[in-house]
Amino acid sequence: MKKILSIIFLAALVGFNISCKKTKEKVDEITEFDINYSTSLAVPSNTLPLTTPVDFTTPDVPTQSTSKFLEYKTTRELVDEIKFTKFRVSVSSGNLDFLKSLSIYIKADGVGEQIIASKNPIATGQTSVDLDLNDVNIKDYIFQQNIKFRVTVTIDASTLAGQTLKLDETVHVKATVLD
Repeated sequence: MKKILSIIFLAALVGFNISCKKTKEKVDEITEFDINYSTSLAVPSNTLPLTTPVDFTTPDVPTQSTSKFLEYKTTRELVDEIKFTKFRVSVSSGNLDFLKSLSIYIKADGVGEQIIASKNPIATGQTSVDLDLNDVNIKDYIFQQNIKFRVTVTIDASTLAGQTLKLDETVHVKATVLD
């Protein structure tokens, strides 16, 4: 009889554990989501010094955070963490051979500037490159209405013919769902 009760107890415990894991997966699925951003940045073909870092700043990029938080039934007060999971730089024609290295900083009104990604060196022949991401919680930036990116590049001006860089980013949000 004790063996039967022990087996039933163990089976119930295993079933409860599996149920809890499925519930946790469901909660994680509901409380974590991505926001994608895309912007362009013109790099003029004027004479730039070789191997000297040059800064460019993107126009304002709307964060869409309020509408995204509503869509996923959360608010900024319930957001624990927002981090970049992807930052890709590409060109629509030619390749990135004119770039030797680049660093990306995020900035917003009322919040200081923070380095978020970089790539050094950039391999030749590439039309796009995924940057190396810094492990930075950027929620204070995404809470703002707009963000900007300051891009610091080292350019080989001899291969630059005026390009437009496309910046594609994904941020991952971890938040608690409203009851």
